[in-house]
Amino acid sequence: MEHTFPFVELIGTAYETGVQTGKLFRSELCKGAKASEALLRNSEVRKDFETVKRILETEYPDELLHAYGRADGAGADRDAYLLFLCYELGEDRGPERCSDIIVCDAGRIIIGHNEDGPYTIQNSALVKYTTGGDWYYDYASPDALSGGSFGFTSAGLVYTMNYMYLETLRRDRTPVWFFLRRLVACKSIEEIKRYLEKIDIASGFHWNLCIGGKAYEIEAKYDHAEITEVNGIFVHTNHYLNPSMDEGYSDPESNTLFRYAKIRELIRKKGNILRSAEDVENILSYQSTTYYNSIFETPEMGKGITACTVIFDSGNHSLNYRNHMIGKCYTFSL
Repeated sequence: MEHTFPFVELIGTAYETGVQTGKLFRSELCKGAKASEALLRNSEVRKDFETVKRILETEYPDELLHAYGRADGAGADRDAYLLFLCYELGEDRGPERCSDIIVCDAGRIIIGHNEDGPYTIQNSALVKYTTGGDWYYDYASPDALSGGSFGFTSAGLVYTMNYMYLETLRRDRTPVWFFLRRLVACKSIEEIKRYLEKIDIASGFHWNLCIGGKAYEIEAKYDHAEITEVNGIFVHTNHYLNPSMDEGYSDPESNTLFRYAKIRELIRKKGNILRSAEDVENILSYQSTTYYNSIFETPEMGKGITACTVIFDSGNHSLNYRNHMIGKCYTFSL
């Protein structure tokens, strides 16, 4: 199995596709698991870890089997890799940088997303997972489960995700990656709303989604989530916008506030009208000389990379996936 373009296809049960994912990302996955071994020996961390593992065994058995499959496929210790996925139990992740624009106009929906972060061609791939009669695509990496970047499913769900930095994490609750993976499996907005009503997670997230011909955005933190149907133009980066979250904090090493303001400024310059997918992609391509005053990030800026840009357009039922690391583009018909 190798990193191919436009995607890698994995077929089987949750555990079997986990094994294949582990083989795909063997080196990076083992590196992450190895880094977690010392933390696992910390008695306080181990106590919370066992609590979290019991929650996952009871409430997220398939997702846990997939994680174990990843560890087995890579030849890593199961507990060490699981702890690596449960980042809230240890150090918080470094700031990540993703930008989103949604346009809803006369029934047409355009969603644009920059997937930013410490990506390489060794630790990321667009993967198609097929289990039974269902399939979903996910921009996959070894440090998260499906739902943590962008993807689309056989149920007609298209989603993008923004990582949200929180100063305080609830270490003994459900890790965010497992909750997001559960949302990916949903087949309707009603099902998604039912899960949001009983949310109880260790950190938070922001999700953009299109399902059933409508667009929504979700902000969630701990045991609270707000879902809003989008009309007109909506912009999001990596900080909370909803006042009910009581958290507008932005990591000082992130340029999330700049990206949010610059996107809105560029939209205003267009008369608050975005007529095409190209308009959205052009804004997401904005760059200056440094990471701190750019939307699009390059390796030379020293903070990571805008690995991919994905544009979904319901007008022609297409999803355009542009991988900037390898300089190739592919269009999926949905």
